[in-house]
Amino acid sequence: MRKLTIIFYAIVFLILAISCEKNDNEIKGGFNLVINDSITYNSNSIDFYDFSSHLIYLKSGNSFSFSNHGTFRIQVDNEEIYIGQMMPMYSSYMPSGVFIRCTPTFYNDYIIPIGFSQIIDTEGNSIEDPRNDSRIIDALEKYNQYREGLSSEIISVQRMTDNKVKITLELSNLETDNLLYLDPDKMGLELFHYFTNGLIIRDSQRNSYTHKLTTQGPEPWDSWTVDWLTVINGNETKTISIIYNDFDLLPVGEYTASFSYPGLSLQIELEDLQQNNGRIWLGELNNTKIIDIE
Repeated sequence: MRKLTIIFYAIVFLILAISCEKNDNEIKGGFNLVINDSITYNSNSIDFYDFSSHLIYLKSGNSFSFSNHGTFRIQVDNEEIYIGQMMPMYSSYMPSGVFIRCTPTFYNDYIIPIGFSQIIDTEGNSIEDPRNDSRIIDALEKYNQYREGLSSEIISVQRMTDNKVKITLELSNLETDNLLYLDPDKMGLELFHYFTNGLIIRDSQRNSYTHKLTTQGPEPWDSWTVDWLTVINGNETKTISIIYNDFDLLPVGEYTASFSYPGLSLQIELEDLQQNNGRIWLGELNNTKIIDIE
């Protein structure tokens, strides 16, 4: 009897050991965010990663204070992909390379945003953004954590009259699931431009030209409503046009147009993220295009 008991406990111990080893591999494998070599977010704690805005969505709130300074590392299967800086939002220091802005952030605690500031080498060449490393995508796909999100593109900028300008953009859903985006037609331009600077045009001398809209924020400032949002189906592309009736006078010439398409941010609680008709897209899409004003 005693021998059977010993065999039984040996089998239980073996099963537990195998289970622990499996869990340990799950923790170490895949995509890992390691903060100050002490806190790790991995396949067990990450829900998904939206690559269009480089936002890491956690299954629950983060367990550390964003006031932390220091560094973070991105690893894939224990291989280091890149290192970034942790820095406070109020810092006047302009980061170079990859960074995480700390308290206060523009998002709730279930999101960790990873930013990137372009680096130019001594020969004037830009350094490739390490956040887009294919090994990261492969690891996220392995655990069904990769989301492509939205993309946007400036199609055209036209001067309709001396002070009337029209911008046309394409907004594309790169995922198979439906997403919800801020719709300027539903919100009205004054409210929409509370979330974005809108169209900015610069000449070769870096002189800026823009609209004269008076923005109008929501009341209270951190409120939102689903009435602002429109569904963009999986793999769908929509054309969005905005007409500025009062824009700076643009002389004939070549310019660089920029437009940041906005999403909601800290307004959205974790339980509100997934709506019946799709996921609310969060983030910001920055676009530039060389244009000719005739």
